[in-house]
Amino acid sequence: MVCLYGDAGQGKTVALQYALSQLPQSARVRRVHVGVHPTVPELRRVLADALEMGRRLPRGAGEADLMLVNALRQPRVLVLDEAQRLPGPALEFLRGLWDHPDTDTSLVLAGAGSERVLRRVPALASRVLTWELVSRLGRPEVATVMAAFHPLWEDVTEDDVAWVDEHVGHGNFRTWAKLTSHLTAETYDKSRAVVDRRMLERAWARLMGPL
Repeated sequence: MVCLYGDAGQGKTVALQYALSQLPQSARVRRVHVGVHPTVPELRRVLADALEMGRRLPRGAGEADLMLVNALRQPRVLVLDEAQRLPGPALEFLRGLWDHPDTDTSLVLAGAGSERVLRRVPALASRVLTWELVSRLGRPEVATVMAAFHPLWEDVTEDDVAWVDEHVGHGNFRTWAKLTSHLTAETYDKSRAVVDRRMLERAWARLMGPL
């Protein structure tokens, strides 16, 4: 088990997508989509969907769980985002499945606050192999990370990048991504458009909205 955590907007999803893209092509990655405070039967159903079990689960919980355990024998990666939505019974249910000695599926639990939720179930938290924090971008990192994220930032001056981070970015990857979206829209279909301070201020105003 892996827990990927960090404050909202820090880039957990992007970091996770990049990490998963580095796995061998043969690796099977499946995503588990959960609602807010799912019941154990609801979690059982979405796990069956993610595992592509192909038919309806039996009505009996014991038989259904046995089918899930059999499906988890296959090497693959299950990604459960927004894990902070899971209540205690659902987390205990996951612990039971991953405690089975034949389980060969890795589970990634991600989300803002997911680490706090897992800590409430010590028996599950103790089984997490890796706790991975995605933190706020430091000032020296911003220019490098954003240039790698989108070529639009490659020609923006260091002073302008520092100005954006001080006034609006604050090291939050999601904010930077939204700002990038505004700028790409403004420069669309314009040859050799230069992103200058005036353009950054306009994008900032659209991003921040009325204060």
